[in-house]
Amino acid sequence: MGKKLNTAKIKHFNPLNDYFMRYMFAKKGHENILKDLINSVRIDSNQETFEDIEVLNTFNLKENVLDKESIADVKAKTKSGETIIIEIQRIGNQSFIYRSLYYWAKTYFTNLKSKDIYSDLTPVISINILDFNLIKGIEKPHSCYFIKESETNHILTNHLEIHFLELRKFNNNNNLYDGLSDWFTFLNSKDKLEDTMEILVKKNPIMKEVYEEYNKFVNSNDLYNGYSNYERDYFNVLMLNEERIKGIKQGEINKAKDIALNLKNMNMMSNEDISRITGLSIDEIKKL
Repeated sequence: MGKKLNTAKIKHFNPLNDYFMRYMFAKKGHENILKDLINSVRIDSNQETFEDIEVLNTFNLKENVLDKESIADVKAKTKSGETIIIEIQRIGNQSFIYRSLYYWAKTYFTNLKSKDIYSDLTPVISINILDFNLIKGIEKPHSCYFIKESETNHILTNHLEIHFLELRKFNNNNNLYDGLSDWFTFLNSKDKLEDTMEILVKKNPIMKEVYEEYNKFVNSNDLYNGYSNYERDYFNVLMLNEERIKGIKQGEINKAKDIALNLKNMNMMSNEDISRITGLSIDEIKKL
């Protein structure tokens, strides 16, 4: 498997780091790795594979999470004209469904040039790699969505195709295509990546390439510093968002207290009625 790395350096390495993911899938020369991921997803959903993939937003060594302008982590084009967007999301909730639809729609719309006609539009395939559970009531880790007729299941068009890879739903009992199962295993490896790759490279040739590129990445000061900076900035952004949400919640509480105080001063309602209107507890209302 080649030279062992500095275990202190890779002890907490997370392959879902956006900087590393873009290096792995969007760097020039890594087209085979990207194609294998895409084709594994396609095979698992009984779709045709692609022969050639061209990355449209190639990896940039100077990338930073705060400067991210693209709507997708990886954007590629096939020889037959399909656009493929890949988004990696580590934290999220049900609203990501609408975000993924927005990303798909924006990509689909921008494919139409000013002098084109509607029939010139080409399919957009969205692949979302998620480190949280999104689809309720479905335990399968890979789900694929099309526009279908409700009774006959006839697919209206192949122009909309959205995949969700829910990493936390993956286990050894999932009935996935072997190649996609290997990708799930790799993406889920986190703090045990070395042990995971020891197994994967023996059974899947593309994983040997993945492991070699991983070695290059962590042994390059520039690349690993990019990873570290991206990880730091990522959690800084999360903390800022959390503080913003806390601020909004506190503002809502303050507004409810103002309303409760006004109602209380009017002496027209019981504390119980004020509690039902404002959502505050009776104890909170008594303290006003």
